[in-house]
Amino acid sequence: MQPRAFSLLVVGLTLALVAAAWALGWWLQPVYGDLTRLGGYAERDYGWNEPVSEFEPLPSSFGEWTQPVDILVIGDSFANLRPAQQWQNHLVARTGWRVHTLDVHQVDVEALVASRRFVEHPPAVVVWNVVERNLADDHATYARTCGAVGTGLPVALPAPMAVEASAHPVSRPHALFDVNPGFARTWLHRAAMRTLFEAQAGNTVRVELAREDLFSSREAGTLLVYADDFRKAGWSDEHLRRIRCALSELATRFQANGRTAFVSALAPDKSSAYRAWARDPARLPPERLGALLDDLAVPDVRLDLAVRDAVASGVMDVYMPNDTHWSTAGHAVAAQAIMERLLELRDPTADSTAPPAVARAAAAK
Repeated sequence: MQPRAFSLLVVGLTLALVAAAWALGWWLQPVYGDLTRLGGYAERDYGWNEPVSEFEPLPSSFGEWTQPVDILVIGDSFANLRPAQQWQNHLVARTGWRVHTLDVHQVDVEALVASRRFVEHPPAVVVWNVVERNLADDHATYARTCGAVGTGLPVALPAPMAVEASAHPVSRPHALFDVNPGFARTWLHRAAMRTLFEAQAGNTVRVELAREDLFSSREAGTLLVYADDFRKAGWSDEHLRRIRCALSELATRFQANGRTAFVSALAPDKSSAYRAWARDPARLPPERLGALLDDLAVPDVRLDLAVRDAVASGVMDVYMPNDTHWSTAGHAVAAQAIMERLLELRDPTADSTAPPAVARAAAAK
């Protein structure tokens, strides 16, 4: 073969392979969820088909804390992943409370409570919003002591009043330029592993559901969960004791100023939320939040119960079908549960005639 012809053949084959990878990537659709990405599952099958709501502009704030707030949220990806979709925005829209969110993985608690911002403008409440599966590992450093927290502090929040917050529906992306051809190789490999060896590939576990009305995806009768959810199956009573101690220690630190209340809002794993509706529940680890929270000394929102009730009633996409996190329905459930719990804990002597913080801030400008 002549060099020119050989070169043209190589270029042609390369272009054909690139085109094939791009076409397969387009067929799989742009990767959005962490569970489809990790497990090598097609978005066209497991992606959400009901729109999600995104707020613009954001009624709550994220990142560097620069302004006084009523509620300081400290959380993991359940509080920070997609700011425009987060439950904090729903909470502000319903109450007018000023809410700011920090990433728990970037917070030094000792430095935070000693900071000028926290000392001079302490929030009425700190909401600790983290997910179930990471509790044993992430909270080990806080479990130094296990003293009694006492009855806690009343939450000095202003009376709630709904405010205008603009939310618009967003559909799952299908843009041609968002196609990820490299994912096609991942899908081919992991699909082959599942087909030929019936092996779970990646860090995603697929489980059959007994119901087909809980997700808006094409594969609504199946559940994708994060393999790390299974770690909680190994928790002992000692693990639960240490987690309780850690939360008590955190409450003690944040409430030391006598003005800031501490409330936990522990998010259940997706595997816990849907375990009762698995065709074979034994394939999923048992939930642990119930046993943990029954003896917790600090007030908790009980998101596990709120989410369970929403799923049981047939609310679709409480968790995204392709992701380990909440969809709009889940964020709305969380916001409602957190609002109701904070109102239960709210100081009844607080000035009920005062406008909410958002209105006060707007009036001051």
